[in-house]
Amino acid sequence: MAEAGADEARWRDAVAGVLKGASFEDRLTSLLPDGARLQPIYARKAGALPIPGRPPASPWTIIQRADHPDVAPANGQLLEDLEGGAGGVALVTTQSPFARGFGVAISTPGNLDGLLAGVLRNAIEIRLEAGPQTLEVARWLSEIDGGTLHYGYDPIGLLATTGNLPTGWPSTASVLANHRQGGTVLTADGRPLHEAGATPGLELAGMLSAALSYLRVLEATGLRLEEARHCVGFAIAADQDVFTTIAKLRALRLLWLEIEDACDLAASPIHIHAETAWRMLSRRDPATNMLRNGLAAAAAGLGGADSIAILPHTAANGLADAHARRVARNCQHVLISEANLHRIADPAAGSGGLEAMTDALREAGWAQFQAIERQGGIINVIQSGWLQEEIERLRQPVGTIIGANKYALAKEPAVSVLRPAPADTASPAALALSRRRDAVPFESAPESAPGGAA
Repeated sequence: MAEAGADEARWRDAVAGVLKGASFEDRLTSLLPDGARLQPIYARKAGALPIPGRPPASPWTIIQRADHPDVAPANGQLLEDLEGGAGGVALVTTQSPFARGFGVAISTPGNLDGLLAGVLRNAIEIRLEAGPQTLEVARWLSEIDGGTLHYGYDPIGLLATTGNLPTGWPSTASVLANHRQGGTVLTADGRPLHEAGATPGLELAGMLSAALSYLRVLEATGLRLEEARHCVGFAIAADQDVFTTIAKLRALRLLWLEIEDACDLAASPIHIHAETAWRMLSRRDPATNMLRNGLAAAAAGLGGADSIAILPHTAANGLADAHARRVARNCQHVLISEANLHRIADPAAGSGGLEAMTDALREAGWAQFQAIERQGGIINVIQSGWLQEEIERLRQPVGTIIGANKYALAKEPAVSVLRPAPADTASPAALALSRRRDAVPFESAPESAPGGAA
């Protein structure tokens, strides 16, 4: 390895002797989903500096989802999560596109008060995932003093997940922006794209175009651009592909720096919330999801996420019980308190391979972003069907899923959940992205999983 760094040509000559005529590219390089080719070895990138993001040596915020349909049990979940060290909560209502058959039923201020009973609201971070009822719930939360509240309003995400763009959404965005409470107002969310199978570059492009759309709308409603940019945050899916996840978060920050520069804005770190990917979870042998979640959360932390939520390892099987939620919570505690992953600012800085992946994703994301903007922006490409077609054009084949399509259990043990998950059978509405977990085709029968039984 040292010889390779000093003299790549000599190293390649030595490798050619070992390959005995076989293709260097075929044997030793790999093609990334967006088309860039990853080399087997890289020298350290000279002069590389950390990408500004989460404050140095500061841990990310541990977020736990509240998604039990009944208010009293959901409140119990939140109190247990916060007593167990969570620094914030995501209030996922029944109308959230990420409720997945569950979500807290919040229809009155009394419901919300019951959900947050006993919670020190001004001491934690609260994220709303309320879909079309965001404004209504946000008004009920408006009495909170202190703390950080992210409204999570994402009308473009609602278009992507339901096929319907909320009417009057610019007005809703303006009202929320004028009542901002320390956090972000609008969220450019990459999760729908990731769940639909988009490549990392296309996922980044979609988030970038959505965020720019939100900036334009806020500016048009009278907000100064300097104020508007602090109203926009990002949510991103983190999966078990560690290096790609690290590079994706880093590329997002670099891409937004380009947007800020184009808008004549001084650089200011964006807020990125990461959630472990729904798409990577398997109903079969769900214990393997603990490992996937650990890898994904570690990658998100190393990539500079400001907050992270881990979906419990049994989430694909149903509504997670207290044990699964505790495992999800403590996974993050281990990464922060034992592994100390937060201590170094942007540890990937200067790493030849990770810098190359970051640059490749940044270039792919920018190219796709330009393609989207040439067609009038993210709303237009969803409504025209171009985005759906582009996802299919670039779709990668499903790889190995341990416990699902390789080394599957001969007999699946019973999985403890509070309520079983609804079947994955619903067809998406017209224009909506088709979102599905990768393991679904292998979950119908044990014999569908090749590679031997464990």
